[in-house]
Amino acid sequence: MNFRTILLLLLGINLTACVTFPTEESAQVKILWENSVAIENCTYKGTVIGSQGHFYDYWLHSDRDMVWGTLNELRIKGHALGADTVYLYQPFKFLGSVTMMGNAYQCAEAHASEAQASEDKASKTLDSASLPSQIKTASSQ
Repeated sequence: MNFRTILLLLLGINLTACVTFPTEESAQVKILWENSVAIENCTYKGTVIGSQGHFYDYWLHSDRDMVWGTLNELRIKGHALGADTVYLYQPFKFLGSVTMMGNAYQCAEAHASEAQASEDKASKTLDSASLPSQIKTASSQ
């Protein structure tokens, strides 16, 4: 091989992108679609866009890897905004790449307060429902 061929080969390898892997923190970010009820009480943090693949290197990566990388990129960007959930829009149709866009939300606090309210309600219901049986048990002794 001559110098020019080696240089072109190295340049071509340098241009290929790797698939994005999740970070430890971003792995906790949930990806949702077609479930708008799940984000009703969440706090909007911003819009995120993820994309993997290019016209010159898409053939080096499987579609599955590019989708996985795109979702990981969305998780990383969502986490950077302080979100724990990303709600996806419909994917863009590109030839040779995968691009997705979604809204990032913080839902843990909303879900925690909902869970606490449900627990409190269940506790009150349980207490009032079990009260007559406690009275009956005490009076029969």
